[in-house]
Amino acid sequence: MRALDLLLSLACALLTTLGMILLKRALPEAVSLSALFGQALPLAVAAIVYFAGLGLWTVALARNELSTAYPIGIGLSLFSATLGGHWAFGEPLSLGKLAGGGFILLGAFLISRSGAKSAPHS
Repeated sequence: MRALDLLLSLACALLTTLGMILLKRALPEAVSLSALFGQALPLAVAAIVYFAGLGLWTVALARNELSTAYPIGIGLSLFSATLGGHWAFGEPLSLGKLAGGGFILLGAFLISRSGAKSAPHS
C-alpha cells in the first residue's frame, strides 16, 4: 500500500471517529423524536463528518485490494475509536486496550507491507 493510501485510510478512520464522537455528544440521554429534533444541527454536522470519512474510504477501497484496504481501514478505525472515546468521554484506557491497539497497528503495518500491488478491480 502506498503512503498516500495509508494517509487516506488514516484520514478516513479519524473522520469516522470524529463523526461518532460528535454523534454521541449530540444524542440526548433519552432518545425521543422531540429531543432528536432539538439536536438537528449537531446531528447533521456529525453525519456530514462521518460521511466524509466514508467518502475517503471509498477512494481508498477503489485504489487498493479489498484484502489490504479493509483490515487497515478497520484496524485504524478501531484504534482511533479507542483513543477518541478516552479523549472525548473519559472512557478508561487500560494497558490491555493500549496493547491491543498496538497489535492492531502492527497488523495494519504488516498488511500494508505484504507486497500486494494496488490493482484496480475489473
